[in-house]
Amino acid sequence: MKKGDLAYALRLLASGQGIVDVWKEAGYSSRKELADELFALAENLEKKGVKKSFRVIVYTDGASAGNPGEAGCGAIVTDEKGEVLLEDYAYLGKTTNNVAEYHGAILGLRRAQELGATDVELRLDSSLLANQIKGGYKVKSRRLAGLYQDLMRIAKQFESLEVTLIKSSENSQADRLANLAISTRKRGEPGAG
Repeated sequence: MKKGDLAYALRLLASGQGIVDVWKEAGYSSRKELADELFALAENLEKKGVKKSFRVIVYTDGASAGNPGEAGCGAIVTDEKGEVLLEDYAYLGKTTNNVAEYHGAILGLRRAQELGATDVELRLDSSLLANQIKGGYKVKSRRLAGLYQDLMRIAKQFESLEVTLIKSSENSQADRLANLAISTRKRGEPGAG
């Protein structure tokens, strides 16, 4: 191995090792030296038209205390390893659970967009919402149709959007945030726009 082997450093980083350990093993004199070389490589790739991608997983949920009733939504954005990048929630006032589910998905996609995500896996526990986004169910309600259009407008800005229907038990953190929105009455801009 030669001094400062970038290819070897990249293999180590891709295997999950942290930069703290990699710089020495790859023959660099400091973390900064390796970081500078990585940034130079990224700039060079960008100049050549190689696009950076950033994939996130977005968990969303909506809740309504009554249907209709006081409602809220929550969203959690994680990286591919499950590290939480962002959590948010919003109080929606009195509305239905389906409307709250849509607002949760819109909130989550907006937050992913703000983080610079290019690819999103949207995980939710609403069968109706998942099937409407995938095109399996028609959107018949006028209220939901407007929210559906807003959601799809945001979704088109990503290189890819994968929708995954999960069990409610796998969505407990987003559910917690949706209920927190109801209990604290925190207003936000979940589906505004």
